[in-house]
Parts: sequence; structure tokens; C-alpha cells
Amino acid sequence: MTRDLVVDVLVAGAVAAELVCCLGLVSMRNAIDRLHYSGAAATVGPALVAAAVCVREGIVSSQGLNSVLVAVLLAFGSAAVAGATARLIRLRQRDSLESTPVERERGD
Repeated sequence: MTRDLVVDVLVAGAVAAELVCCLGLVSMRNAIDRLHYSGAAATVGPALVAAAVCVREGIVSSQGLNSVLVAVLLAFGSAAVAGATARLIRLRQRDSLESTPVERERGD
């Protein structure tokens, strides 16, 4: 009974996190801000779902290990894609990846 409650809370948290990320994607104006929400959507929700699977099935089970592996791959894969996407956005906006003198002064 308690285990089912923990699983339900984790899954509800994952759904809530995904909804917040979707609302953030819709409400942000520029692509860089949207990129932050898409990165969170690929890490927070899957991590909570993986935790729910591990609570339900056990972390040393095949399902538990697979869910953790998928969550970790999503986290690292989305970070790599987000970094490449951010570089592409900057390259298209400024025709260069180098920082401007004003950005160097500010420490950006």
C-alpha cells in the first residue's frame, strides 16, 4: 500500500514536471529560453518515472536497471543536443561563436 502511494506520487510529479516544461516552452519568447525548458523536460520527468519503476520493481531488477539507463541516456543525450542547438542558434544570430567585447566585459 505504501509502495503504491510512493509510485503514484512519483508518477504524478513526473506528469506535473512535464506539464510545467510544456507551459514554459509555450510561454517563452526566444529559442534559447525554450531550450532550457526542453532540457528540463528530458531530465526531470524521466528521472521521476525511473524512480517510480525502481520503487515498484526494485533497482536490481531488469526493469529498474533499464529505466535508470534510459533516464541517464536521456539526460546526457539531451544535454549534448541542447549544447549543439544553442551553438547553432548563436551562429545563425551572430554569424560567429565568439563573444563580443561587451559580453567579455560582463563575463557572459
